[in-house]
Amino acid sequence: MGGADWTRGSGACRSAATATGQPVVLPTITVEDVRRVGLPAAAANVQPAGGDVALNVPVNVYAHAGAVTREVQVLGFPVTIRATPVAFTWSFGDGGSLGPTADPGAPYPAMTTTHTYTRPGTYAVTLTTTYTAEYAVAGLQSRPVDGTVGVASPATTLTAHAGTTVLTR
Repeated sequence: MGGADWTRGSGACRSAATATGQPVVLPTITVEDVRRVGLPAAAANVQPAGGDVALNVPVNVYAHAGAVTREVQVLGFPVTIRATPVAFTWSFGDGGSLGPTADPGAPYPAMTTTHTYTRPGTYAVTLTTTYTAEYAVAGLQSRPVDGTVGVASPATTLTAHAGTTVLTR
């Protein structure tokens, strides 16, 4: 877009060739729009795998989530929405929680996001991933979307068992 093709007038840009005095109104994307477009749930991982854990031994949890791009049409304009995971909140089903934290955790041996069960029982572990978003209309500069979107992952069921520690060779 060369400078000769566009002029600035009363707070809006318009083509010099087609200037009619009416500015082009570009769409604004809201957090509700981002929710409607849909963002994926993060993959929630629990170690040890298999659903059985020992009491008083840390359980490692971590999320796999990355930036997401959606292409949509709004009022006839192409719009690119880019959402980025910024926080992770874990609920462990026993009253304990972790987060929101920017740390998605990592597989063993990292153990940066853990929880220790102290009572036997079966618990539902849930993860909520919080995204921020930005959007660009027709390839113009990106603008932030006000607010965040939380996306819940399916619950993982764990059973915490009491046990006896036995050393073996």
